[in-house]
Amino acid sequence: MLTHSRLREIKQLRRATDTPLGSHRKKNFHLMKTKHRDLVTGSAHQYIELIVTGFVCKNKCQQVQKGYIHNLFLMSSIINPQWLNYHQPVIVEIRLLFPFPITLLDRRCGMAVIKNHNSGSWLKKQWPWWTAGLMTATAEVINYTLLPLGHPKHKFVGVTSGMARMLAGVESTLFGHSLIATKPDYQPAIQWVIIGALIAALVMAWLEGEMRSWVRYPKGTLIATAFGAFFFAWGTRVAGGCTLHHLLGGWAAMNIKSWVVMFMATIGALIAFILLRKLNLAQYFKSQETKWYVAEAKKRGWADGLTLGESTKPSMLSMILYVVLGIILLVVIYMAFAGNDYAIQMGWAETLSKTKIAGGMLTGGNLGNIIMLVIVGILLGSAVAKTGFGTECGIINFELGREMEKGEDVGANRWGMPYSLRTVMLSYQPLGALALHIAIVATVMAIGFTFFNIMEGHNWASEAFAANYVGPEFHTVGISSHSIRVQTTLPMDLFGGFLLGFGTVLMLGCEFRNYGRTGLLYVTGLLIWPFFYVGYLPYTLARDFWDGLMASAPYAPTTFFPALVAPGSKAIQALIWFLWAAFWLWVFFWTLRRGAKNIGVQPKDLLSMNSEDMYIARLNKLEKEGKLAHIDEIERDLYNQATKV
Repeated sequence: MLTHSRLREIKQLRRATDTPLGSHRKKNFHLMKTKHRDLVTGSAHQYIELIVTGFVCKNKCQQVQKGYIHNLFLMSSIINPQWLNYHQPVIVEIRLLFPFPITLLDRRCGMAVIKNHNSGSWLKKQWPWWTAGLMTATAEVINYTLLPLGHPKHKFVGVTSGMARMLAGVESTLFGHSLIATKPDYQPAIQWVIIGALIAALVMAWLEGEMRSWVRYPKGTLIATAFGAFFFAWGTRVAGGCTLHHLLGGWAAMNIKSWVVMFMATIGALIAFILLRKLNLAQYFKSQETKWYVAEAKKRGWADGLTLGESTKPSMLSMILYVVLGIILLVVIYMAFAGNDYAIQMGWAETLSKTKIAGGMLTGGNLGNIIMLVIVGILLGSAVAKTGFGTECGIINFELGREMEKGEDVGANRWGMPYSLRTVMLSYQPLGALALHIAIVATVMAIGFTFFNIMEGHNWASEAFAANYVGPEFHTVGISSHSIRVQTTLPMDLFGGFLLGFGTVLMLGCEFRNYGRTGLLYVTGLLIWPFFYVGYLPYTLARDFWDGLMASAPYAPTTFFPALVAPGSKAIQALIWFLWAAFWLWVFFWTLRRGAKNIGVQPKDLLSMNSEDMYIARLNKLEKEGKLAHIDEIERDLYNQATKV
């Protein structure tokens, strides 16, 4: 509040200097007299006092040499007022002189904290990360326990082979030939899980009122996405599955092959992130784009605002990719009713009923299975659409979370991460969602193993090992053409795993995440489809060569870890599996405690917070610590680095 004595002091100071602020930056404070009718309606004789200092006494933040007032609120918002003649954050106290004393903005370090625009029903905003783990786990449990209806195979979800078969159906329908379907196992079929994921993401975006067609990426990111999709698709063929298959399924099943593949995928993902940093493209890697937050970041010149362009209309590239995707989906719908006879032409089947596509056609006998597969896809697509969850963030969260804990400069300078991704990594919520998923799925599998004598369908053993094993029967035994995708194989598990991780980061998300992003209308989600097709070709055009490598050099006699530890005791195997599930449940609660500490909230609060809530909560924490000006400087620097590319 302004007192009479303070008013006299101001008048004395004004007689001493009535010079604009910018010409006296070395002094501790200055006074500027101005007449701005546009600032506040009313009297023309109103004065604004600006006390500019190099320190914030309240929280003792470091000295600010340069500054820029980004946001001033004087009855109406004044953005970037030119009359201040300053170009970086400073510490200000602003008071308006009325006939009566009034304070409009107290002393503040740096910029104002972003206002949280999360409001409305739960369908109108993003959801907490743990909900993704719950939804993906539910999808896995449905697939594992029920599908196919009446004769469940007790396998975890896999989508990449189905995607290859679906694209084989599209090309053979359109052109009469297929470069993918070079052998019977890749003959045309329909993957309804992918269709369900697309539908779910599209509907969720519509209910939220925000399609992501407004998101803009530079050419470098689009090129990286194309290469990433190519490498990822290639990796899925030689590693025996995608990251959804190995991480969300194989890790819960205690599958040694999946452990090795995902270990190499982690290395590949970290190397890809380093490459993106070298190219100044890491700033575009984020869990999810929410327009209100990106717009706020754009106003402040933050790296998180890079993806908001001048126009919110779909780009020309997006329009072209809409047409490509539309053609693919129209052909899939056609095949769902009319089928595809390519397998008959190639001599792999005598009648349509003997082909793989017959099981996916919209006929009475298939409807139950198709509905359940679509539900599995809806759960997976919803997890992506409402949280931004993907396996790529889960597998590198622990390593990068520890890196982020070393300080903002490490996250920004070493890794090029924008504020939003640094916050997500510090929260450990991607790891938490993954941990919850594994805990639930592993528990269900362990119960099936212990009480119903069910062995997970992807587990494999050599003939010698299976002969002396005590427990449920393995689905695949020995080395043959049927075992190459499930057995351990040193060269391909290492090489394929690396390709998976490297590709998933370059294309800004794993395969199932990008199916969800396709439904959200991200241009990168649309771009993966043609390059997935191209990525399958190195394998499908040289099947004998790659299959030979995949059948070579098994490094373990079984993929089932508990059996390797205790082959003669089912009880010990079951105990190991339950302990594995308990470990991941502990990891889930650990991520809540550690993440809440880093964000500045209580663990129970983190359960109800989505990503944007965490951004705001951590900004409040940083404000109390006097670090907002430093965050502002870091983000502007990241923004400038990206725009120079």
